[in-house]
Amino acid sequence: MRIVHLSDIHFWQYEFNPLRLLSKRLTGMAALLAGRARRFRLAGVPRLVERVNRLEPDHILITGDMTTTALPDEFRAARRALASWLSDPSRVTIIPGNHDRYTWWAHRSRRFEAFLGEFAPRREYPWLRRLDPVTAILGLDPTRAAVTARGKLPRRQLVEARRLVERAGNQAARLIVACHYPIAAPGDQARRLTPKRMINARELRDWLATVGPHLYCCGHVHATWAFRPEDVPGQLCLNPGAPLFWSRSGRNPPGFLEIILDGGHVEALHHAWTGEGWEVRPLCREEGFFGTIGQG
Repeated sequence: MRIVHLSDIHFWQYEFNPLRLLSKRLTGMAALLAGRARRFRLAGVPRLVERVNRLEPDHILITGDMTTTALPDEFRAARRALASWLSDPSRVTIIPGNHDRYTWWAHRSRRFEAFLGEFAPRREYPWLRRLDPVTAILGLDPTRAAVTARGKLPRRQLVEARRLVERAGNQAARLIVACHYPIAAPGDQARRLTPKRMINARELRDWLATVGPHLYCCGHVHATWAFRPEDVPGQLCLNPGAPLFWSRSGRNPPGFLEIILDGGHVEALHHAWTGEGWEVRPLCREEGFFGTIGQG
């Protein structure tokens, strides 16, 4: 099975309507004017779409922040630009990020669900979506309308997530947890995560340490990584970075992940845009990560 994992695409639109700026969105617009728009280069969308299409993935997983300030026009732009990906909702899963719930009203009105709700099995979180007889995605939503970028997973979601995974049994032998917020980050990325981490990340981390092998597909921090957190021994944490974001340091090129599940084996490849073309960079290969599972 070939899964393309993307996150933090951040479609953006300038907005100067005073009524729409009477919220946290004013901060978002200021950031765009100050340089964020130059770093998230929407001109790269066509080549990104074409690259993913050429891979012919079995499934596309987008772990949040499709938009920048949750404007309706941003969601509409995403639907138009990614139309070739989104033609078959059974082959695409999209969960929200904090920018998709950017304002109180966007959160309250469930704007994300209005535009992208068809790419999940149901609108209420958590849920478990089966991709094949042994592979399933657990969708979590810790986003909230808040001044800061920090999320919080509701207690009821954690309780229900436990129940869903326990009931699934072997039908989730290859479990993929999709959550916008990382619960850990490698090396110097940990410092970047600290001020915008999930408030109750420890609770989720403690539970995931008990569920056995799983992929944790996240975003939020605009950096690419694949690592095994020491305190969650069964987890392979994957972050694709942001496919349109050009960092000042140049150390995190824009791109996405290609995840290959072959029986119990897992391989992650980073498709990075260098400015001149695509470069495929192996991130990891975990032999027998999920144990002995039929080829798929």
